Amino acid sequence: MCSPRWLFLVPGILLILMGIAGYAIAVPGITLGAVTFDAHTLLFASLAILCGYQSILFAILTKTFAINEGLLPEDPRMNRFFKWINLERGLVTSSITLLVGLILLLMAINHWRLKSFGHLDYAQTMRLVVPGATLTALGFQTILSSFFVSILGMRRR
Repeated sequence: MCSPRWLFLVPGILLILMGIAGYAIAVPGITLGAVTFDAHTLLFASLAILCGYQSILFAILTKTFAINEGLLPEDPRMNRFFKWINLERGLVTSSITLLVGLILLLMAINHWRLKSFGHLDYAQTMRLVVPGATLTALGFQTILSSFFVSILGMRRR
């Protein structure tokens, strides 16, 4: 708990970077030699992004708690963070993310409807479903985390 940067933040950033790289090669369906990066790569990339994001949120929450409890000294970066990020901005950002995710999911359902709810090309459909589910989860996580970090940060005011 006294080193949330190395326990949560750095691994989280690395996971998100790996996830973004996965998206960069999976969305266009790049083939390198005999290896094709497709829907399954997209799913693994989303998992990396979700786990990385959760890890970063834990870093923020842990650091906030540790500072408030006197386990860590005041951190000017955290003070700047709380001046820039507040409950309202977190809720607006997360609501937009959640909405975009839901729109992608609705687009996938509509695509299925246009196929008379029959068989789908999963590689194509998953390019809507996986990012849609990922953005929906990220938005929901951010809503909850925004409230929780605001509660933890109340003592800071």
